[in-house]
Amino acid sequence: MGELEPAGNRDVAMTSTIISAEVLSRPHIQRLLGRSAMYEALALSLAWPMDETLARLDALLEDLAGHEVVAALGAERELEALRAARANVDAERLAPVHFVLFEGSVLCSPHETEYIRDPFAKAAQLADIAGFYAAFGLQVSTVNQTTPDDICTELEFMALVTRREAYAAVQDWDDRASVCRAASRTFMDAHLGRWIGAFTADLCEQAGTAAATRDDEATGTWFHAVAELLRVAVEADLLAQGVHPSRLHARVINDDTEAVPSCPLAIVPEPNLIDLDDEIIR
Repeated sequence: MGELEPAGNRDVAMTSTIISAEVLSRPHIQRLLGRSAMYEALALSLAWPMDETLARLDALLEDLAGHEVVAALGAERELEALRAARANVDAERLAPVHFVLFEGSVLCSPHETEYIRDPFAKAAQLADIAGFYAAFGLQVSTVNQTTPDDICTELEFMALVTRREAYAAVQDWDDRASVCRAASRTFMDAHLGRWIGAFTADLCEQAGTAAATRDDEATGTWFHAVAELLRVAVEADLLAQGVHPSRLHARVINDDTEAVPSCPLAIVPEPNLIDLDDEIIR
């Protein structure tokens, strides 16, 4: 994945603090860690398919199975559907369909600003998203060719800021925990929550079409399952956090722009992975 990395020369402390099982088992901490794991799993499920990415995703899906956060989100059925779909796909089969969906023909845009009509508003939104990242000492990876409004980047940010909140709570840093909590709610209200419905609707609609280009129904089932889990989990989290964003709707398509032909052999840069198991503290 690795869409985000530490920004510039900013000092970022990587801790290896050993935390007792008793502390980690506290209900509040478990909810935060489960929420972070869900967002990370969703980001990985939409990232460019690679063996190591899918291996990390498999571990997260295993951890989430039966976790209280999944029940709280009402996402048990969707999680099980995704796990079942995962058994029938691999990175090699997913890659060309992923390309058709998000990069080649762009049947489903993974960029928030593609759902905004006003070009001036698009620029402002990109700057605002980048500002959220910068506030936590992060920037979009210089290795990956992406933008701040990419769905994977936004989900990765949610995973990271929620994990920081958990770490701050463990350390009894109430002020830092409050900053993280406020940032995640504001980000959901101003960005992720606004377009998640439109994006997941597009992905559900186009998953089968993209899979048909490779005559591989299982990959269509996979991306449809990803969309359903993403929709249910984020919508439930919005409700739980008391966030009610104004919604963006259908993606805005410029008829003057020709779609790039699909190329399953397209070269994808090696990701600059950020290990979310390491705690990054400002």
